[in-house]
Amino acid sequence: MLCISGELNIKLFGHDYTKCLCTNSNKEEKRCLKYFQDYCPTLFISQTSINILYPFGKLIYNNTPNSSIAWYKPTYFCHKSNRCPALSSISFPLFNDLSCLDLHKFPSWIEEPSKVLMRFSACGITYNPILITDRRLFYCTNSMKFISKHKFLDFSPDCVDGEDETFKFNTTRLGVANANITDRFKCLHRNLSVPRWLLDHAHCPFDVDMLLYNDMCTAASDIGCQYLRGLNSSPLLIPYKDNCEGGYILSTPDNRIGCEEWPKYRLCDGYWDLKNGEDELNCSNTITSYITRTVLKCHENEHYCIHRNGTMGCISKEYAGDYKSDCFGGTDERPTECFSTDAQKPFECSVNGECISLSSICDGEFQCSNHHDEMICPWSHDRTEEQLYMFICKNGIGILRKKQCDGIIDCQPDAEDEWLCDLAYQKIKDYFHFIEEYPRLLRIDSPHQIIKSTFHQSIQLPADDFWEPSNYRHENWYCNRGLIVTTRSSNDECLCPPSYYGHRCEYQSERILITLRIDTPASLNRHQNQQNVIRLLARLMFDNTVVHHEDIFHMRSMKQLFYLNYPRPPPKQRGNWSVRFDAFSVNKFDVAIIASWLFDISFSFLPFNRLILHLTLVEHKVCTTFSCVHGNCRKYLNFPYYEYCLCDDNWSGKYCNISTLFPYAAGGKCFDGYRTPICVCPLGRMGHDCHALFDPCNNIQCRNGGTCISLDSRLFIKYTCACRNSYYGIHCEFISAQVDISFSKSLLDYNHLLSTAVFAHFLNINNYSPSILSIENRLLYKQVKLNERLHIFNENHEYISQFVLLKIFFEPNHFRYSIATIIKNRVKYIITTIHKTNQCPYVDEVLRNRTIRQFPSMKKIKYYYRVCKENNVLKCFYDEAYLCFCDKDRQPQCFIFQQISEQCTTNYCHNNGQCVKNSFDGVWDFACVCGGCAYGSLCQLTTSQYALSLDPMLGLDILANISLTNQPFLIKLILIIIILILLVGLLSNALSLITFKQPKVQEIGCGLYLFCLPIISQLGLFVLTGRFFYFLCTQLYTVNQNSYVLWSCIALEYFLNVFPMLFDWLTACVAIERSINIIKGVYFKKSDSVWWAKRIILFLIIIVLISSWHEPFIHELIDDPRATTRHTWCIVNFRWPWLEYYRLTINLINLIIPGLINLILQDFFCTSQRK
Repeated sequence: MLCISGELNIKLFGHDYTKCLCTNSNKEEKRCLKYFQDYCPTLFISQTSINILYPFGKLIYNNTPNSSIAWYKPTYFCHKSNRCPALSSISFPLFNDLSCLDLHKFPSWIEEPSKVLMRFSACGITYNPILITDRRLFYCTNSMKFISKHKFLDFSPDCVDGEDETFKFNTTRLGVANANITDRFKCLHRNLSVPRWLLDHAHCPFDVDMLLYNDMCTAASDIGCQYLRGLNSSPLLIPYKDNCEGGYILSTPDNRIGCEEWPKYRLCDGYWDLKNGEDELNCSNTITSYITRTVLKCHENEHYCIHRNGTMGCISKEYAGDYKSDCFGGTDERPTECFSTDAQKPFECSVNGECISLSSICDGEFQCSNHHDEMICPWSHDRTEEQLYMFICKNGIGILRKKQCDGIIDCQPDAEDEWLCDLAYQKIKDYFHFIEEYPRLLRIDSPHQIIKSTFHQSIQLPADDFWEPSNYRHENWYCNRGLIVTTRSSNDECLCPPSYYGHRCEYQSERILITLRIDTPASLNRHQNQQNVIRLLARLMFDNTVVHHEDIFHMRSMKQLFYLNYPRPPPKQRGNWSVRFDAFSVNKFDVAIIASWLFDISFSFLPFNRLILHLTLVEHKVCTTFSCVHGNCRKYLNFPYYEYCLCDDNWSGKYCNISTLFPYAAGGKCFDGYRTPICVCPLGRMGHDCHALFDPCNNIQCRNGGTCISLDSRLFIKYTCACRNSYYGIHCEFISAQVDISFSKSLLDYNHLLSTAVFAHFLNINNYSPSILSIENRLLYKQVKLNERLHIFNENHEYISQFVLLKIFFEPNHFRYSIATIIKNRVKYIITTIHKTNQCPYVDEVLRNRTIRQFPSMKKIKYYYRVCKENNVLKCFYDEAYLCFCDKDRQPQCFIFQQISEQCTTNYCHNNGQCVKNSFDGVWDFACVCGGCAYGSLCQLTTSQYALSLDPMLGLDILANISLTNQPFLIKLILIIIILILLVGLLSNALSLITFKQPKVQEIGCGLYLFCLPIISQLGLFVLTGRFFYFLCTQLYTVNQNSYVLWSCIALEYFLNVFPMLFDWLTACVAIERSINIIKGVYFKKSDSVWWAKRIILFLIIIVLISSWHEPFIHELIDDPRATTRHTWCIVNFRWPWLEYYRLTINLINLIIPGLINLILQDFFCTSQRK
């Protein structure tokens, strides 16, 4: 029995294969049967590759004198009788407490082991009659087991005999429509619900909307993929033309209402829609019209015709389409019968139904038995040897055959090379054909920029990097689903996959299968940050103990699938099981944690679990509730109320209070909780302590300024090139297509200088369904200034797509679609201009009939032809499902267009700004559309607070992460001015202090006021200078201590508000005392004025400080979640509406009253002096 399992298995079990008398190749010989009968016992157990349930199930061989030539096939399949009571009715006891099934009654089990697994899947499950009424379950009668309703009618049998796939159970067991499984596709013409992942199997053959998405899910962003996931909620899911031309849609009279307005045919498209071809008469700028009107001088109601005598002439439309052929080739009866049979052979020979291709005409050989194909061109009969394979013009010039019927007249002046070519014209169904290009005159940087399409693979893997498993099941049976490896000591061992273990991989691991996809911020994909790679650490944890972990490199737009195993052998402990993910930004020198997620494992008692996650990477949030001794408090992204301590190096524990000596990790970051420290290594290093070097970038040259980055030795792709902006490819060898866009002056009325956000859609007509626009790329451009040229790139694509559509957000909740380009050639670079006429309004804005606007969508579509006819300059419009273009004949060509919601799930914008988000191809980004007086990347800056601040004044000019020497000139100038003001103020205030410190001056109260003024003034200058340097530091450098920065912001803003108020009041006090002195004259008492001045100064300080109590409560720190480094903004945020009015009142009081006092009393001084 072992010999027929293969040479490899004989060797693994320590036997000599050459001594085998019977092998797998000769096992059916009669002598092998005799050996079996002579040497094998009557009943014995033997394991083979077909037994996938070993050791639970055993194969029994019965050796009898009547054994057939198929002696190598098992007779019984046996199992422990107490382990599977569900099979007691069909099994019988045989020996050793085994219950057996006769395989002669189940012959398919030997060839299809999966049926054995299905039969035994109910073992260990006790039948409970209460569950039979549970509508979430389906009961398999023959299998004696329950399955989920989601497995019912999924076209994959889960019950023996496939009873779960029998349609009659649809209404008897689970109720109508598959127990109301709402996420399934409901067939319109059958009482059937189909799982969405099976839509491309055409289980609803009469549903147009189902056929629409056949083979439409090739990229995650495709509308077909969104539809399969049930994410697309478009009310119209059928091609636009089918609304009045599709038979299924028009099956009811109500759906035909409005279709009478649709044109029945299109003029001058080369195809005879009318029997007499009247729709193709009097067409200008076509080759057919040139032949008819210019060459043959036919009248307006005549077609060209080759008469029976072989001469070229004209025929009236009255004789066309009369079912009688009057012209050679059937040119007057179109489409010809030959064309209907085979479009490649449209020429009728008029004898016995002979049909020939157009290339067979005038080739010097008689293809038609009546010679009609050569009578047309008698001048070509006499050919030279060189002209045998050429087309001969009337003038005797020979041209290449491929130039015949190429749409270009080569035979002058009569165009013989284009005669009869319109016989092969087919009805144009390509929507794109009739749409006019924009811009009409393409401006390109090279005459070679318009070229035919070529396809470049961004990444091409070496062929030897792929491992293909053996197809010979009997050879790899020794290691169950594993690999046989030979050690250095020449021993054969099994290398098991993660889900199996044991000496021969015979045991399954209790495990979690994790399917993970992460969207990363767009800032991490820019060139300056591409040298940092995202690395994920996944840890399976029991309480705070790590049981298993995996270190994974993040690859853009790719799903990660991996296992985390529970402890072996089972059973595992009962308790709190969870999976924690940590995302790191890794480069050659450093490892920095970005964020963390924590997921509890539901039903952790199950041996197998699945975790499917789609995560969005943002920077972690700080907190203050945890007292982290040697670390910082952080929040999990998915549980904002769950917090943890991020410990410093060499510290661990819940509160980072345990000193831990980690191994030197060469720049890596290590964690405890496992039996050995877990280290995340920098790029180019590997191993448990990051000591091993790994450099696949040796001798790798990245082009166009790219930088080679080492990845992981476990990956197929062991390195990548970080490309500069606009370059891509495995070695940065390709340049992304570019569109330069200018905006006309008519669009500059909007708030174009500060907050305009632009979505750039690169759209192509889908190859599988020409009625759908596929999104090739979608990019978000922030804070676009419409008075400047916008440069957009079709990232990772060499050519511009057929359509470039902009969605421009001018103000919050106000956007417009605009067409940037419509291109029919492959172009790499183009310049275009957006005018108001490029805008695509919503259909209700251009439908003039109010009644039609109120129609349901399905009915309103029938009247879209009116839109283009009534609006002569309109290029496009849209509705909830379609993007429509008005073609050159003023007919709408509509495509299904996926309109994705841009609203952010989290509003990052301030001051009532609108947050719009773009998530495409594994990268996310957002922009804030500001309104009113707000501006800034997060609308965090405003000029409507009735108070000056440096952030609003300089927020748009300062550049984050850029050194001071490279900052704009304005920032440097203001820095110089502030330093000069500080120095000049220090000098003048020092002199003032010396002056007003004199005892003589302080004999009156006015002297005390004047003495305090330079002190307040200089303190204010110190605070102003400190506020400016605070602003510089928080934008130029990374901020880690948020609490320190917050209190610095509050203190600076508080005193920056207090000192000017106090200064104004003191100047007012000086004016008041001078007025009192003038009024009292000689009765003015200096001692009283000093007594009052001391008390008034103290009183003013207390009042001003108290009246500004609100300042600490209205300032907060914010940072941009897209940023790769933390840069905070100190902004004003009113927690309560009344606080804003209070602040406004206090500011006005402290500004107006002292100002009025000084103004009034100044006038009083002037009047007194004149007197």
